[in-house]
Amino acid sequence: MALLTGAGVARTRGKAPAPSAGAGAGAGTGTGNGTGAGAAGATGTAVAAAAAVPVGGVLRVSAPGSGDPVYLQQPKAGQYTALSGVCTHSGCTVNPPKDGRFVCPCHNSCFDAGTGAVLQGPATEALARFGITRSGDQLHLGAES
Repeated sequence: MALLTGAGVARTRGKAPAPSAGAGAGAGTGTGNGTGAGAAGATGTAVAAAAAVPVGGVLRVSAPGSGDPVYLQQPKAGQYTALSGVCTHSGCTVNPPKDGRFVCPCHNSCFDAGTGAVLQGPATEALARFGITRSGDQLHLGAES
């Protein structure tokens, strides 16, 4: 059953909404500094209040369109990252970060929690990054990269 579920998740990857025409700071980079992005500069769909992501913490949300898991992080005050929670090996959902790593419960692939880079296989590709911008008190996800 888990294999079928993972396969279903893998099929939905890459269906994140495209950035809007008025892309703001941080679009497509995976980080945003929370400044200069007014309502007209917002990218993607609002997925969380900025205050819901604690400094040094993580918040799991669903990607607009696909519903795939995405982990929002705020490593430093005002800096946000968004990484896919879908393992690139078999499409399983990785566990929330612990000790600076995401671990896939299916085959133990490990990924760097800050960058998504593969630390241990069998996965060979990094976790996908999402563009993220802040507009007022809302965080918006852009396209997966």
